[in-house]
Amino acid sequence: MTSALTDEQRTRRIRLLLALLCVPLLISGITLSSRAKPGGEVITREALSHVKEASIVEVRDNQSRAVLLGEFRAHTDVLGNIEFDAALYDRKGSKVIGEVELDVPPSSRADRRPELELDIIGLPPRENFTLVIDDREVATFATDDRGSIDRELQEGETVPRVP
Repeated sequence: MTSALTDEQRTRRIRLLLALLCVPLLISGITLSSRAKPGGEVITREALSHVKEASIVEVRDNQSRAVLLGEFRAHTDVLGNIEFDAALYDRKGSKVIGEVELDVPPSSRADRRPELELDIIGLPPRENFTLVIDDREVATFATDDRGSIDRELQEGETVPRVP
């Protein structure tokens, strides 16, 4: 009798080892991708109403690292809204496609709430991010399967998740 494995036995062992390695990886990948679903964006309640001046905007990843940075420019429109907008740059200083806009109505306009527009392309797909203005967390969002976000939200608004 020979102790050498036959080709069929070797093939079975390799398949078993691959199954033991791949199944946990597949399950963890499915779990991670299901956590970041676009459509669950939230603007922190009243966070924007405290923004009277905005200087720096950051997009932070789920480990609180700034992955995009920008500096706001401000101007007042004909209705008295203060409009802030910022072009975004990555950590290497390269400009990325996208911007963050923030409209803050004057205190005399009780019928209007602050509004935030996120339009960013090129982030990692299906990841969760936090938008931070002057070191204050104001919104959370998830990118789509292309690594993009394009949303307009009013303060306190939650967009229902898409199934």
